[in-house]
Amino acid sequence: MIGWKEGAVGAALALAPVTAVAQQVGEGGPAARHTEIAIGVFQHGSNFHPLGSQLTFNLPELPPGYVYEGQEEDGTTDVEIAYRSRPLRILLKPRLTGKLQINTDGRTSFGSIGAEWRQHFFRDRIYVQGGIGLTVIDGYRFTPDPFQPGLSQDEAQRRYTIYRRRTSFGSTVLFNPNASIGVRLTPKWAVELAWEHYSHRQLFSDTNPGMDSLGVRLVHRFGR
Repeated sequence: MIGWKEGAVGAALALAPVTAVAQQVGEGGPAARHTEIAIGVFQHGSNFHPLGSQLTFNLPELPPGYVYEGQEEDGTTDVEIAYRSRPLRILLKPRLTGKLQINTDGRTSFGSIGAEWRQHFFRDRIYVQGGIGLTVIDGYRFTPDPFQPGLSQDEAQRRYTIYRRRTSFGSTVLFNPNASIGVRLTPKWAVELAWEHYSHRQLFSDTNPGMDSLGVRLVHRFGR
């Protein structure tokens, strides 16, 4: 017959692996408790918005010189640099984030601050995370009107070039919901498939085309 002490020790030994796995799945292992930096490449204007209901696929081709509103910058490429703090001990342990998403074709770039929440699986090998941020753009709230009466030919042409190449976001301050799936390659390196969205939900003006970006990030964590 096994005494209560032997039984307690046996139960503790039996639960130890389960507790370790639960810690990995919940908060994550050591790799989850350090600051991180990341660099990524994104498609600027990817026409993918999981929170919305109106996606514009297979639109009719427009004549030369015309473009759909909100798609003036689609098809270009962004480079993103990101910083993440170690998890805070409040509000479900978010990481504070700072991101700079720079367009390589001279279109709109985004600077964001926010927070991200992460959930780990399979002993920290895979994680999913979602976040929200506040973004400032270096682009146009409203592009200049090239059809305004009384413009000189040179000024009208200058404005028309901007009209065709740049998006009117309706505000210089936008919201940045985002999500990603990460796979840890080594204790210090991970790769992520990421989605970034920028819009203001028509809070600051009626013009709100929004923009989505899909890309991949290489993530490095600091510390042992």
